[in-house]
Amino acid sequence: MTLAPGGSLAWVCRRTQALLLRRWPEGGVIYDAADGSLSAVSPVAAELIERLLDGQPMDAEALARHLLQATPEPEDIDGVNQHLAQFEHMGFIERMSP
Repeated sequence: MTLAPGGSLAWVCRRTQALLLRRWPEGGVIYDAADGSLSAVSPVAAELIERLLDGQPMDAEALARHLLQATPEPEDIDGVNQHLAQFEHMGFIERMSP
């Protein structure tokens, strides 16, 4: 499990078989087989959800580091947390208990 020092909250996609991501340079679309819905996402959101679709728990700092290929600033981590909150609201991911 990828957890940052200090016990950052990890997120996981437990529905990897039900979600399908299709990506383009302009963004992507997530198909949810459970209800047949489609959700358009930005290029950054597509990159984040693609990383989470492997089913491995990740925290916001590790995801930001993956996106940037460098050490993220606090505002980068905040931006990733905003995407994660949206994914949680859409039912794509869930928080892991510490």
